[in-house]
Amino acid sequence: MSMSDDLINSSFLQPNDNYFLPKSRTISFAVEEDPWSASGFDPVDTIRQPLTHSQALDDEMITEDITAANVLVGVDLPEIFDTAYIRARPIGDRVNIEALEVIIGLGELGPRLFEQISALIVPSGAIYITRNEFNTALALLGFAQKNMELSLYKVYQHRNDLPVPSLPNLNNVSIKRTNPLTASKTVKQQSYDVDPWRVPSTPPNRNMFPNTYEDDNNSSNIDTSSNIANSRRSNSNQSSDNNTSMATTVTTTVPSRTIAVDVITDKVSTQALVKASTESYQWFSDLDQITVSIAETEGFLFTHVYYWVQSNQRQTSVRRRYSDFYWLWEVLLKRYPFRVIPNLPPKKISGKDQAFLKIRCQGLSRFINCIARHPVLRNDEVVLTFLTEQSEFLAWRRAKTPNENEEFERVNPQTEELETFIPKDLDTRIEKVHMRLPKSIEKYDILCSIMEKMNQLNEARALEMKKYTNTLNELRDTEQDCFVKGCRACGQVIHGYESVGSYLNQGSTIIETEAIATADGVLESLKRHRDICIAFLEMLNNRKPKLEVNQINTLYRKISANTAKVNQNRGVPGLESEVSRLDAAIKADTEKMIYQQRRDTYIKYCVASELSYLHKQQAFVSLLYQNFVHEQLQFSRKTVDNWKALEALLCNMPKTEDFA
Repeated sequence: MSMSDDLINSSFLQPNDNYFLPKSRTISFAVEEDPWSASGFDPVDTIRQPLTHSQALDDEMITEDITAANVLVGVDLPEIFDTAYIRARPIGDRVNIEALEVIIGLGELGPRLFEQISALIVPSGAIYITRNEFNTALALLGFAQKNMELSLYKVYQHRNDLPVPSLPNLNNVSIKRTNPLTASKTVKQQSYDVDPWRVPSTPPNRNMFPNTYEDDNNSSNIDTSSNIANSRRSNSNQSSDNNTSMATTVTTTVPSRTIAVDVITDKVSTQALVKASTESYQWFSDLDQITVSIAETEGFLFTHVYYWVQSNQRQTSVRRRYSDFYWLWEVLLKRYPFRVIPNLPPKKISGKDQAFLKIRCQGLSRFINCIARHPVLRNDEVVLTFLTEQSEFLAWRRAKTPNENEEFERVNPQTEELETFIPKDLDTRIEKVHMRLPKSIEKYDILCSIMEKMNQLNEARALEMKKYTNTLNELRDTEQDCFVKGCRACGQVIHGYESVGSYLNQGSTIIETEAIATADGVLESLKRHRDICIAFLEMLNNRKPKLEVNQINTLYRKISANTAKVNQNRGVPGLESEVSRLDAAIKADTEKMIYQQRRDTYIKYCVASELSYLHKQQAFVSLLYQNFVHEQLQFSRKTVDNWKALEALLCNMPKTEDFA
């Protein structure tokens, strides 16, 4: 059973368990045969005595049946309980103990309080708690902040009037999302094929290419002989012992020949790539948030717009133009042709009104955030400069031209170390994704359109509520004086107009805030996911077919033919110069073939990494809906509170008998 299945199927509630019902108990009382015959008995005096024994017995019965998991079931809890639960990053309705400690620590009452609370709610030996137990912990925190007694019975007594816990900086807290079911266990190695989310840092075996040779353009079925594979394995094992070396020389031989070819690779860059592939959870917990906003506009006929680009993680703020974004996009396409690079919003020379600038600003924000959250692109030196260089970026571009060679040439990796991270069914996965993505993109376009229309309806509703408020105020001024002398009821109606108008205005403000949150939250997240899908599809359709072409098969056949000639002519008098020429050609062709084979391996590794990256985006889809539901719950509560307050005020409006 996989971890996800375990999370889904495991439950504290079995079908036959009455989890929330008190356990059946048998209580026996010692009864005297004649209680009235006791000497000195005074029934009146006994009645005057407080019923301490009976109350203590009832309290004991209640306390025994109360647990941290059921004491707050069915209670309408304050909003901060939901917010804290989401910030704790639960997995499968379970919160890690370390996350609970962080949340409780926000109460600023010291570590001893967490020990007291955990002793009350955390089962013995448990490494996680349920949501109900988490809510009980927050209730106990509120009790501690009010200097109240910490006990489950007190929580039960005050379940309908719980003190609201104070959690400063709750919205800024960042908790690593670790799986509570595997946090204390030794992580077993898994192959890439079993779990694309986590690749083992020490692979158990090596996935070499098949020894078949077909078309020049079909690079998926290309490999040299077993001699090359064996030589690669032996040299990579030898070089792995020297972790301080910047470069490694791998000696490779050609089939049926003994000509040595030295391949100098960068071990440090290879280790960085492997690290990026194996630390998925670390990547998720270390994401930057880039904010793009309009700084200023210049020019009269041809307007130039400047944008502020602010990095939350780096604490930097730089000024950039659209042309700077476009230059970065072009450079990244050249440097990383086999990576997912989203498109930019379209250019526009004139007619840049506020609506257009807002849409462009949102598009630029989605682009740069996708780049800053990519596990490889985020560490690119050009990206880092774009986010941090304080000078005019056009001047920097002219002064320092970056290296635009593709990633393989700049990194020069040890491809032998990367071959294991290429899944055996890579072509099958690519085909499935290639067939699915166009339909997914179409559906996401529809989802974005529907969400925009829903948001526009909310904006229109808020506007109509404001119009209704204004009209009601005008009606109040019109009906201020009643034509019946001494009528007090009409005055109360007019006062009701004021209350209704005031609270309708507050309701419209809540709806407007909700529309803004939806536009900046779930709608932008949907568009970002759509943009990533489009970028991946463009990489598969446009760049990959053009740039992955090689001549490995042609070179192999040429080497084989020349090798046969050398073997035939070697030692023949008068053919020494011809043999020397063929040896030189064999060596040159071998170098070209090995270079192209290494590049072909790296291309497959990049595509496999981007497949994993695309798969990880589903986590953000899950998060966007969680945040969307949480926001809707917040605004719904504010709306309900607003209507409840208005209902209380309208109780003072006159009734039908007041007009009799």
